[in-house]
Amino acid sequence: MFEKLGGNSVVEKLVDDFYSIMRTDPKASNCLKAHEGRDMKESAEKLKAFLSGWLGGPQLYLEKFGHPRLRMRHSPFAIGELEATEWLYCMDKALKESTIDPVLQIQLLDAFRPVALMLKNKL
Repeated sequence: MFEKLGGNSVVEKLVDDFYSIMRTDPKASNCLKAHEGRDMKESAEKLKAFLSGWLGGPQLYLEKFGHPRLRMRHSPFAIGELEATEWLYCMDKALKESTIDPVLQIQLLDAFRPVALMLKNKL
């Protein structure tokens, strides 16, 4: 999938667009609030590294930080249905703004959905 998308440059732009949308779109205010107190640049770099490996490219996150352990790493942050839904909204919007083939966009969003919902840790 990593190569089909266009490799590292496409993943980096997707993540940059995702964070830009989260910071500026009022429909993502709860997701943005869940990121308070974190260095957004660092969060973006970690997401880029994670997605690289998750999509079948270089295992950058694993090499730098070890196993992702997504639930554990997200446990300090309050993530409910609203935050997960807003995260998916931002990613969907970033995908639609990308050069990624529309069929792959749908496949990616379908793959992101269960991961985002798995990270929920509040009612």
